[in-house]
Amino acid sequence: MRLTPVLTTKALTLALALSASAQAATTIVFWDFFGGGDGIRMKQIVDDFNKSQKDIVVNRTTQTWGNPFYTKVHTASVSGQTPDVMTYHLSAVPAGLQKNDLRPFTTADLALGGLKPTDFQANLVTTLNTDAKAAGKTGLYALPLDTHTYVVYYNKDLLKKAGLLGADGKPTGITSLASLGQAMQTIKDKTGVTPAAFSTNQDPATLWRMWYSLFLQSGGTMYKDGKLYLNDLDTKGKAALQTMADWTKAGYLTKNTAYPAAVALFTAGRTAMMFNGNWEVPTMVDAKAKGTIKFDYGIMAFPKLAGASQTWADSHTLAIPNNTKTPMSAEKLKAVMTFIGYVNKQGGMGWAGGGHIPSYLPTQSSAAFKALQPVAQYSAVAAKNATLEPNVPIFGVGGPVYDAVGNNFTPVLLGQLSAEQGIAKFKAALTSFNK
Repeated sequence: MRLTPVLTTKALTLALALSASAQAATTIVFWDFFGGGDGIRMKQIVDDFNKSQKDIVVNRTTQTWGNPFYTKVHTASVSGQTPDVMTYHLSAVPAGLQKNDLRPFTTADLALGGLKPTDFQANLVTTLNTDAKAAGKTGLYALPLDTHTYVVYYNKDLLKKAGLLGADGKPTGITSLASLGQAMQTIKDKTGVTPAAFSTNQDPATLWRMWYSLFLQSGGTMYKDGKLYLNDLDTKGKAALQTMADWTKAGYLTKNTAYPAAVALFTAGRTAMMFNGNWEVPTMVDAKAKGTIKFDYGIMAFPKLAGASQTWADSHTLAIPNNTKTPMSAEKLKAVMTFIGYVNKQGGMGWAGGGHIPSYLPTQSSAAFKALQPVAQYSAVAAKNATLEPNVPIFGVGGPVYDAVGNNFTPVLLGQLSAEQGIAKFKAALTSFNK
């Protein structure tokens, strides 16, 4: 008679553990920096992905936006204790490459997620390739998720009262710096409200976006022949800053206002316009749905006010940290790329609902996206005019340029420095950063 072997308690425990391990899902650690409407929508995408299958579980952690995020990423990369995937601003990629914080994506990597380079908006891919080349590298070190840019939110009720709303429900007569200034004076005279919400208090990012848009539209550049270029600052740069100072002095822009307060002033109907990024679309959509906004609003791409129509823009991307101490396994890479593929494909419309212009071309060209409101009001023009920051490591989210803007432009808007003095100090700061 053949006897069946009896498993010891220890052997049985080991067998059960091995069986459970074989069935366990692969866990992905995902860091992002999204708050507000962006955070809500990214959470939904992650939740939907986790529910869609049983093989992969994404654990999402939201870190502090800006310099704290990129400092933490660098520390994690050096220590070998990185997340598996993370968000990353395209503008921060040059600095990330300089610090060796990013791992490249190969064509084979992309294929694991059902993706290829030509799936993404061409100018974003070109920028990433340029960034890599400037750092002495080749390949894509991030995958673009969207384009986010500067837009104008407007209160239709107040513009109508000021006689500045056309029959099509859009602002009229804003075609130059002079006409925008005149329109804001008309709003002030006829409605009694501050024409535009704009944050200047402890918010250099907002100052930078407005100034850089005006600077670009006047034909200015800060990047030439692959290097930092400062010659246009004394002329076009000073003129752009003077315009902002004049608008502030005239009471056209809210003064000494923090970012949340500027948004609150507009949503409360206390300003006729708001200059801000398209990431505030969820704020407007959600507030309108809840009935907390009592007026009709519209959104338009930042207008062409000078010779060019270029407007500040950036791009959120998905990236894999460079971790040489504990390299990613083939199994983990497959899981990460499956998640990235899902975010771009199945999650694309959900992310677009946050106001962003998806960089995944099948979503961007879809009928559903083209009909998406209120994004459709500005997306076609904004995408065409979107202009990324200079391909120099000192620029971008988390870079030192924001500090230089806050330290030297804010005093100009507050009347504490002349535009000439502010630009001179700004130039000196950029020169010191770029050594």
